[in-house]
Amino acid sequence: MSRDPRTVVQHFLDEILNGKDLDAANELISSPILRHRVMAFLQAFPDLEVTPTLLVTEANIVGARLLARGTHHGLFQGVPPTGKRWTATCCGFYHVQGQQIVESWVNWDLLAILEQIGGIRRAPAASA
Repeated sequence: MSRDPRTVVQHFLDEILNGKDLDAANELISSPILRHRVMAFLQAFPDLEVTPTLLVTEANIVGARLLARGTHHGLFQGVPPTGKRWTATCCGFYHVQGQQIVESWVNWDLLAILEQIGGIRRAPAASA
C-alpha cells in the first residue's frame, strides 16, 4: 500500500528527525546520500527538533520549510562539540516514490548554525 508523498515526508520528520528512529531511515529513505546526511546531522545534534512551518505537495514532490533547534554535541562542519544551542531554518524538497524518499534537495541556514555554535564569527558592520 502506497502512502501519499506528504505523509511519507511527515513520517520522515516525526520518526527519524524528531523520534531518532534510525531503523525507520531504511524504510523511509532510499537515497544513500540523504541517509548519510541525516545520520551525520543527528550525530552532531542528537537532540535535534524540527517543526514544519509549511508543507506543500505538487505531484510526488513535497516542499518543506522547517524551524529546527539542537545542541552541538558532535563534530559539525569541522567544528568540535561546543554544547551550544542553536535555532535555524531549513528548506527542502523531497521526491517521493511509493513509500520512500528517493531524492532530496535541502538547504539549511548553515551560517546561522555556525554562528550560534561558535564555528564562525560575523565581521563587524562597516560604518556608514
